[in-house]
Amino acid sequence: MVEWIGQRFGGYSLVRLLGQGNLADVYLGEDSSRHQQAAIKVLRTELAGQDVKQFLAQAESISRLNHPHIVRILAYGVENNEPFLVMYYAPHGTLRQRHARGTRLPITTIVSYVKQVAEALQFVHNQGLIHRDVKPHNMLLGADYEVMLSDFGIAVMAQKMGYRIQKVQEFEGTILYAAPEQVRGRPRIASDQYALGVVVYEWLCGSWPFQGTVEEIASQHTLVHPPSLCERISTISPAVEQVVFKALAKEPDERFESVQAFAKALERASRLEQPGYRIKQLTPHDLSPLPLSFLPMKTPSAEETVLPQVAQLSYTGHMDRIESVAWSPDGKRIASSSLDETVKIWDATTGVNILTFRGQSLQAQAISWSPDGVYMASTGGLSSERVHIWIASTGRISAKHASYDSHTERVLAIAWSPDGMLIASASEDATVQVWNAMTGRTVFTYRGHSSAVKTVAWSGDGRRIASGSEDKTIQVWDATSGGNIFVYYSHRDKVNDLSWSRGGTLIASASDDGTVQVWDAVTGRKAFNYSGHTGGVTTVCWSPDGTRIASGGLDETVQVLNVMTGNTLFTYNGHSDWVSSVAWSPDGKRIASGSWDKTVRVWDLTR
Repeated sequence: MVEWIGQRFGGYSLVRLLGQGNLADVYLGEDSSRHQQAAIKVLRTELAGQDVKQFLAQAESISRLNHPHIVRILAYGVENNEPFLVMYYAPHGTLRQRHARGTRLPITTIVSYVKQVAEALQFVHNQGLIHRDVKPHNMLLGADYEVMLSDFGIAVMAQKMGYRIQKVQEFEGTILYAAPEQVRGRPRIASDQYALGVVVYEWLCGSWPFQGTVEEIASQHTLVHPPSLCERISTISPAVEQVVFKALAKEPDERFESVQAFAKALERASRLEQPGYRIKQLTPHDLSPLPLSFLPMKTPSAEETVLPQVAQLSYTGHMDRIESVAWSPDGKRIASSSLDETVKIWDATTGVNILTFRGQSLQAQAISWSPDGVYMASTGGLSSERVHIWIASTGRISAKHASYDSHTERVLAIAWSPDGMLIASASEDATVQVWNAMTGRTVFTYRGHSSAVKTVAWSGDGRRIASGSEDKTIQVWDATSGGNIFVYYSHRDKVNDLSWSRGGTLIASASDDGTVQVWDAVTGRKAFNYSGHTGGVTTVCWSPDGTRIASGGLDETVQVLNVMTGNTLFTYNGHSDWVSSVAWSPDGKRIASGSWDKTVRVWDLTR
């Protein structure tokens, strides 16, 4: 309060009032003998006896938080029964003072602020602590305009001293940023992420997601989805909106796995903004689970029969581990690539080797048939940045097509467009490049991922491309402009493979998190998780009729599941090492699987 001006706390004389909050007042303090300034926070309560010990213990704990984006506690104590904290003085005020209520900020500025705040919060969360009061008022600007988070644990400290919040009315000042579980009095680490999400929402559109009386705001946090950012401000990217909405999920477990993951996702989404590019706007309903009628059942249906786990054909022509297998469009041939520096094409019925391609001494990583089955595109380890196109019947480099070498690191996946005119190639350089198969000219480069892109696939109509990455995301984007349509965040480890459903409405994705996830390719609503594998899932492929999904993993099995029920139909145990690739025959009657055991096996689903 103003009457404390001129008083001394911790050796500092209070010069002027810097700010006021619900629990404390902050003054500028000066120590004339040492020519130092500090911010003195005087809590609005008097202490005695046991309360003094509790305050000192809590202050000691907070003072140990040493991080460049956390305001440092220099000293603490109790004078005349008044508890106080001596803190580093941030000379440029708070972000609330710098950006008044209603101010909209550029996404680049928001990302810069959020990354710094998230670093501080992650540091504290890693120690099992919760801030509980994340808002612009508690984000200070240091001497070099770096963002520094203050007031860690002040709410907890006040409660331990007997300053208990008994009613929601006393929550004012924080209620605008309070997570649903915090409104209910059960804050969690994820509550800080929610509060930071509200801050980002406010900075993006200049308004809080919820307004009204304290009771009304508390109720809205708990029950109501926030209004669409894209509808409020047409220039906001749908990708950015989706990141914010995930952080604002009502259930803590549905938010990002950490506050730092939220910050990274926001930074990625900010790079996806395409001026003038717009897609179907996503609503909170689009982010909710799919209808119960689409969820997997608990027990297998009567027609699900376990078939004999015997391969119809085993191909053992490779001398090193298999990286990829692919059926020709007519179903008569299978191509397999290996780290033995070959791509082999062989008869899908007899297993007789038809052709071995050794061009450019490559350790073949990725292969793809042209839609007409005349050509193959391949790439690999020793010629890491280059994609070759060659004639599938002769093994000679095609004179009609151009090789492509615009990537700066190893290419991990390639896919022809349905019309055969373009190729999408995914690389360790974190890009997907779409290029003309005839000229080799780059059409555009997609840069939405933050780390190596491991898989890429075109939708059946050729209008969209999906790519999966070691950054744990799958990104769906426009195949003409490269504009981002959707980012899927539900995997908890790197994404190894993905496959579009026949109609292009669903995507199945495989991850090192041990799951195959099936989800809507437009809204991202998850249908179900399949967790039949006992280790990471390396490969996934949708059946041509769209009713089944095949997957392979580190557990050396190939598993087939019923899409409508989510139940396992068959499990094949023929491989003796990791399964690296699975592919359905065009007629849907057979599955080819490649493994690190150096074999390709063909499974007959009709036997």
